[in-house]
Amino acid sequence: MAVSIPRSGRVAILGTSLVQQNHNGGDTHVATSARGWMSWAEVLSHGAIRCPVHHDPAVVAGWEPSNRTGVSRYFSGLNFGVSGQKAIEIERRIDRLLVEDFDIIVVDAGTNDMMVETGEFIAATRARIAGRLLAAGKTVVLLPILMRGTQKWAAGGPERAKAHWINQMGLAFAEAHANCHVFDWNAAWVDYHSAHGEPHAGFSNDGTHFSVTGGFAVGKALAAYLGHLLPNPAPRLVSPDDRFDAAHNPLGNLVPVRPVTVAVKGGTTRNALATEIVNPGAGAWLSACCDVKVPAAAGLLGLSLRLVDHGEAGLSAIAMAPFEADGAGCFPLPDEAWSGTLRTPPLKLKPGNRSPGLMLDVILAPDAPPLTLTIAQPELRQISSPVRS
Repeated sequence: MAVSIPRSGRVAILGTSLVQQNHNGGDTHVATSARGWMSWAEVLSHGAIRCPVHHDPAVVAGWEPSNRTGVSRYFSGLNFGVSGQKAIEIERRIDRLLVEDFDIIVVDAGTNDMMVETGEFIAATRARIAGRLLAAGKTVVLLPILMRGTQKWAAGGPERAKAHWINQMGLAFAEAHANCHVFDWNAAWVDYHSAHGEPHAGFSNDGTHFSVTGGFAVGKALAAYLGHLLPNPAPRLVSPDDRFDAAHNPLGNLVPVRPVTVAVKGGTTRNALATEIVNPGAGAWLSACCDVKVPAAAGLLGLSLRLVDHGEAGLSAIAMAPFEADGAGCFPLPDEAWSGTLRTPPLKLKPGNRSPGLMLDVILAPDAPPLTLTIAQPELRQISSPVRS
């Protein structure tokens, strides 16, 4: 097989809850998640990497989270993660995901098998999954088995040794197959001063899954890694005169382009990014984005771009929805300076006369010092329907 260069930044992700949790949805919303490593890769790459999803309440057999019959993920698109699944269940879903349009796919499989299957079985199933995707012409990026905290894998237990062996088998498979690569998310996740290979303090909410800072660290590393595989994207430069015109520029910007400075104090604030928003009418698919520049700030608990359809039964589409676990409050964002592009999932406007709303939601701890954020190049545009026909 010839080595190929992917044609775009459309990156699919396949796997378990470690993949599914990059996005979430419900009856009223669809969102990328602040705990999501792919979500952060999209943001920190300034949009060069894209893993688009859209709201979809359908229940699909074999795709029910944690094998709960009749339960929906509430989204479709290039996130092919389903919580609770073993590698053989992931393998069974390949035919359906191959009807989607993507070049690169990042693959997580085997973490839920570790306590019930042999290392040989897990490694062989992972190899079959990667082989099927390679045969379909996809560029495959294998993820090693993600290491866990000792509350999930006991210190000195067999799981860590098994995981290391499986991960070596993954490296050998990639070396032997064109268009197959390995991104070692453990390199950004594991505290190598830990004798038991546990994740860094604060990176996980439960010893297995990602908190916000863990997702940020892995997403930052993934953005740099994929930058070497992807072609350079066209720069996102928004001209002030690129405005919606029903006759001549129906894909023009629906909001005016002007820099916005948002100053916030402790608590939750919802800041309008535009008041003069054109309503293109019911049935239009919209997506919004903006650039953000965030200083180092302890106590930042949420920073989300929110697109709201004010029509009857309208949805909200949220970029980087905050992560709150068990009612204990939101997990903090990293306290280092960063910049990136927030992009909402698309939504389809319902009937109604009100224009959609575009806001920046900020959650700051009550005792945190005031924070000033810089917002630039807001865009709200019509897009083609993301629904597969």
